[in-house]
Amino acid sequence: MAYKLSSVVYGHVLDVRGLSSTSDGCIVSASRDKSAKLWKPNSGNAGYTEAQTFLGHTNYVVCVTVLKESNSFPKGLIVTGGNDKLMCGFVVDSPEPVFIESRHTNTVCKLNPGVLLNTFLSSSWDATARLWKVTINDSDHTIQPVLLSIFKGHTAAVWSAIQLPSKLVVTCSADKTILIHNILPGDPENSSAIIKKLTGHTDCVRDLVALMNNEFLSCSNDATVKRWNANSGECLETFYGHPSYIYSLAVFLGTDMTNTIVATGGEDRYLNVWQSVDQQVILQPAQSIWAVTILPNSDIVVGSSDGIIRIFTTDINRQASSEVQASFQEQVDNVNEQAQKEIGGIKVDSLPGPEALYQPGKNDGQIIMINENNKAICYKWLSNECKWDKVGDVLSASEPNKNMYNGKEYDFVWNVDIEDGAPPLKLPYNKEEDPWVVAQAFIHKHDLPQSYLETVANFIISNSNSSTTAQLPANQGFVDPYTGAARYVPTPNPTTSTPNGQDPFTGQSRHIPINPKSYNTFFPQSSYLKFDQANISIIFNKIEEFNKKTGDSNSQLDKSQLESLMKLCNVDCSFDETSVNTLIHLLDWPKDILFPILDITRLAVRNKQINDALCSNDLIMIKLQPHIRDNEVSTNQMLAFRILCNLMQHEKGELLVVRYYEDLLRITLNLSQGNLSPKHLQIAVATLLLNFSVMIKQSDDSIAIQTVCDAVSSICPKLTEPEAIFRCFVAIGTLITLKHQPNLSEQIKDYIALMASNSEPSKVLSCSKHLMALMKK
Repeated sequence: MAYKLSSVVYGHVLDVRGLSSTSDGCIVSASRDKSAKLWKPNSGNAGYTEAQTFLGHTNYVVCVTVLKESNSFPKGLIVTGGNDKLMCGFVVDSPEPVFIESRHTNTVCKLNPGVLLNTFLSSSWDATARLWKVTINDSDHTIQPVLLSIFKGHTAAVWSAIQLPSKLVVTCSADKTILIHNILPGDPENSSAIIKKLTGHTDCVRDLVALMNNEFLSCSNDATVKRWNANSGECLETFYGHPSYIYSLAVFLGTDMTNTIVATGGEDRYLNVWQSVDQQVILQPAQSIWAVTILPNSDIVVGSSDGIIRIFTTDINRQASSEVQASFQEQVDNVNEQAQKEIGGIKVDSLPGPEALYQPGKNDGQIIMINENNKAICYKWLSNECKWDKVGDVLSASEPNKNMYNGKEYDFVWNVDIEDGAPPLKLPYNKEEDPWVVAQAFIHKHDLPQSYLETVANFIISNSNSSTTAQLPANQGFVDPYTGAARYVPTPNPTTSTPNGQDPFTGQSRHIPINPKSYNTFFPQSSYLKFDQANISIIFNKIEEFNKKTGDSNSQLDKSQLESLMKLCNVDCSFDETSVNTLIHLLDWPKDILFPILDITRLAVRNKQINDALCSNDLIMIKLQPHIRDNEVSTNQMLAFRILCNLMQHEKGELLVVRYYEDLLRITLNLSQGNLSPKHLQIAVATLLLNFSVMIKQSDDSIAIQTVCDAVSSICPKLTEPEAIFRCFVAIGTLITLKHQPNLSEQIKDYIALMASNSEPSKVLSCSKHLMALMKK
């Protein structure tokens, strides 16, 4: 029977990179959002509920595995590995790690259980794999992994390692080879021996999975799956069916290969399901299928680059409704259609043709994109030669060499032609990196003139997509708290106005290179941030829907009233007292359906006259306080914080927030890490704290300045969302540039130092390094 969609699980905000499962059918996921999550199956339907969020990594969580129940760990043990070079161990009952292991020297990219209880294998970009045993110290009961063996021999990143029932260890690598190791007694550094080297794959080997009779499967960037015999080293079979990289393998063992189920996923959006001679392909509405696993009930779980987990089943009782299945297929079709129109996020058909090259450039080094035979090609203008010089192709995210270079993953890998007759140079880039840092490293690596810096950096900026937020399909991602159906989500991305037109917090307008000797790039912040973006039509539709469900027909608003209410969303609207009174009345709606009204209020207070009216007699604060304190409805709480930020744009709103700022700080300090789990709430809270730092710097009250600084310092380490952390760092930087400089706690100093030690360039990294330098003055 064919696999069909069973359920869709939302919760991660970035790519789901790793998956595993427990013996009782729970799913454990690892994500680029720095968290891992435990999902328990619902008793009444085929869905899953988030049971735990595991925190402890300082960068992407790349992989996860579950160790079986044992006397030492009756509920099993979850181990995660990350881009921060760390491995963290968790018990299911706690979000905090019971151990943190740091002996790998590069990304930990794969984890698998060992044959013996409480053992596991780790694979790393440091070109080694390692075997560990988790033990409990008798004296203090601390949990720690003991290193048993190190497996060496590869010349590039080790992508996966497994242990066969015979206890042989198999490793695979970006060097295109598979090694089989025997475990020897003695010191871990010398406790393994290579007994076979298997070749046959023509590109990076990405994953391994054990079969029966000392056989195993491997998958590769060469788009094949191979079955091997570990004893003889013979390749028994090669499976074809993917047109691009295969990233992940999973197996559900039967009595033999005829009833064994194998699932594979990769860069081609394919979930391939293999059983005997049958093969089923299920296209996914996401570019990269990073991880697959198979549950004890044979359901297949897929983790994707859109941050979503999808489950597929052959059991008709667990299959999704026909409407949900149709919606899923529509999403797949939409992605197919979009893929034909864009290359690397660039609309190729909107680019000028080669005829644009007949027009001279406006200045030296100007970058333009050209549509040549439906491909996006980048050119730069050379003033001294009066010609356009070809820089290179812009590669699509769906092209096979989109994100691999030297066995490691990147969001982009461009070909850059430096001179005629010479092979193009590879320029790898990740979206979170600083383009100027990457450009400088590229110049040093290839011994290029320093004058190339601006051209290379501008090329990166022009051809990369700065957004890293996972995009949920339309009308999906959350459940309407009132109807249980899909609902709109208040627009997450805030904007701000700055003198030069740049949004320094989202980078949406343009990028200004960071001067390491100047701190003005980030702080002091001189103006309040506000939340501007909204989809007015969706808000209107939701209010219209809720209006029909509240009160009797005599109390419902008519269409003209609703339309006049929606005009309040326009910052330049004329003041209408009747509409404002209607808005005030609607702020008393039940909290389960209040969120679109709060969203209108957020937009309305940007208008000075409306702001003044709502602040009269502290009216708006009285209406907002219950929602600011209500941790149970995080959407309302988030919108209330956004309203406070927008209130501060005008004098009366600013004075009102100033009067209440101490109460607001107390409420903020009472938010626990669990309460702060929603990403958008974190950003809203951090934005208000940043606005407080702008507000308080106008004061000579050293006690007030210290109070705000202490609050920001206390909240910041609780955050997991990079944008929220960044805004708190800007708030701290703004405060410590004041005449009455506050004292920073050792906790926040250590946290800033930790973020500054991160090896991956990012806005948070740059800001934390500036803070470190400023604190030393």
